[in-house]
Amino acid sequence: MSKKVVTIQDISCYGQCSTTVALPILSSYGVETAILPSGILSTHTSGFKNFTFLDLTEEMPKILSHWIDEGIKFDAIYTGYIGDPRQFDLILEAKEKVLKPNGVFIVDPAMADNGKLYPALNLEIVEGMKKICAKADYIIPNITEACFLTGNEYHQKLDRDYVNKLKMDCYKLGAKNVIITGISYDPKTIGAVFFNGEKDVEVLGEYQPKSYHGTGDIFSSVIVAGIVNSLPMKDTLKEAVEFIIKSIKKTCDDDTHSYGVKFEDVLNDK
Repeated sequence: MSKKVVTIQDISCYGQCSTTVALPILSSYGVETAILPSGILSTHTSGFKNFTFLDLTEEMPKILSHWIDEGIKFDAIYTGYIGDPRQFDLILEAKEKVLKPNGVFIVDPAMADNGKLYPALNLEIVEGMKKICAKADYIIPNITEACFLTGNEYHQKLDRDYVNKLKMDCYKLGAKNVIITGISYDPKTIGAVFFNGEKDVEVLGEYQPKSYHGTGDIFSSVIVAGIVNSLPMKDTLKEAVEFIIKSIKKTCDDDTHSYGVKFEDVLNDK
């Protein structure tokens, strides 16, 4: 029987990120996926001007209430970009009321990159992310997000002592398992590290010279699929790292495709 996941994040109508990547990727790994959208954007917030944003904070409790009335339950809740701090309490309510007793709560604190918060976000969002990360079974921050969550200074150049401190400080927030992405110690490799308070698992792949919006959402969606399907963490990390590398390679020769990666081509090759 396939597992059921609900993803709570925005719908960017154009731009290959958030819900529009989570749905096809999770489905391709055999995971039935429902959505509780936090907002609707005309495009993602990087590289586009004058994007529109419809806040769905008022609608989300109605959707959740209907699910509760119907007795709908999920094997996992997977959160991403949240644009309104009022939604964090609703996320915790969803965890309490529609997550199965043995279900998994996974938080991708999608709010920052390259040392800066995304446009339109503020420190109130950071505090809200800390609150839900403290209740999470898994959190999946990138280096910048890990810094915002823990108060560490952002470093572009990484070493293992710095990464170890980040993962320990993230773990101290209360999450049972931490996966930090964007780990790179030299110009040739990049990947992610997992930590559960006792052991780490690190997987590095071939560094790609181009970066694209939405790769974090894609990475997290592959990770969620692995967790829900009970795959070993090393295999899950390897799958996610390789998925991103393949997606970038499919895209980097097309200068007209700068708004995201051609992850669909990777799904077709599976």
